[in-house]
Amino acid sequence: LQLVDALGLAQRWHPDLIVDRPALISQLYDRDTASAVKLTLLASYAPEHPVSLVRAAGTRDEAVRTVPLTELDRQTGIDHLTALYVPPRAQPSSLEAFQDTVARLRAPGGCPWDREQDHQSLREALLEETHEVLEAIDNEDWAELRVELGDLLMQICMHAQIASEGGLFGIYDVVAGIDQKIRRRHPHVFGDASVSDSGEVLRNWEEIKRAERGESDSRSLLAGVPGGLPALGQANAYQKRVARVGFDWADADGVWAKLAEEIGELRAAPEDRRQDELGDLLFTVVNLARHLDLDAETALRTTNARFRHRFEAMQALAVERDLDLARLSLPEQDALWDEVKRREA
Repeated sequence: LQLVDALGLAQRWHPDLIVDRPALISQLYDRDTASAVKLTLLASYAPEHPVSLVRAAGTRDEAVRTVPLTELDRQTGIDHLTALYVPPRAQPSSLEAFQDTVARLRAPGGCPWDREQDHQSLREALLEETHEVLEAIDNEDWAELRVELGDLLMQICMHAQIASEGGLFGIYDVVAGIDQKIRRRHPHVFGDASVSDSGEVLRNWEEIKRAERGESDSRSLLAGVPGGLPALGQANAYQKRVARVGFDWADADGVWAKLAEEIGELRAAPEDRRQDELGDLLFTVVNLARHLDLDAETALRTTNARFRHRFEAMQALAVERDLDLARLSLPEQDALWDEVKRREA
């Protein structure tokens, strides 16, 4: 049983409770406190989760009333003698429970496949799950995002478990590390610093990060950009970093002109220079996207998805009309393509 003070819980944005264990929250005091506690608990429990108001426990006036969490602050008679009992969630839902599941997979008598894995063998799975999260976001499929975030969490917990077995670190070390880092790098939230806008937040972030790493101002601005990033994302990261020191176009007009220049250079390039010139062109396209407040990676992924949808619809249309798509002329294929586009409108 977890014992928690209502006033402390009311001040939190997220409850410091393990949801797989029951909790007793003491001294609700009044409906205002109950309302604040309810809002905090709703971050971890469903609105219909049953909770029990216990008043004057252990006395002749003891009274227990069970209500859905969402109706907690609508109850009368809440005072300093009132406590709140919160039962566990119906299904195991805590990080602790899930880490135990992962540990069981790796334990003697667990899953042979999971027991064979190491950090390197799981590398591709981590990348795949990350891209599936991105795909769910791009599709605005929030139900699928919930599933894919779970798959990504599985990868994180598996890597933490492998590290724990090797005596390196555990899942709580991972959580503690990122929590401390976020707090250090947000002194305007967790300290006394003040900022005027998000740009100042980013500048402070970089300064704090350099100080943490003991880096001097002479270190390359680009040194912290991971070499394993996808090329479009890496280009965007490079451009954002150099823009911080003013190495950037003043506005999009300059980038448009540069884009036209790069297209001309690619058209005129000899065969042995085309790859370099194509790279320059793509780099400029990413720069243009940044100046237009667009993300080149997202734009290309969206176009890929749209192309696939249209081409598959075009294939279906050909089958419906008993046409062999491969035997159609390009104008005939274009006509089917245009028909698919008109149907989308």
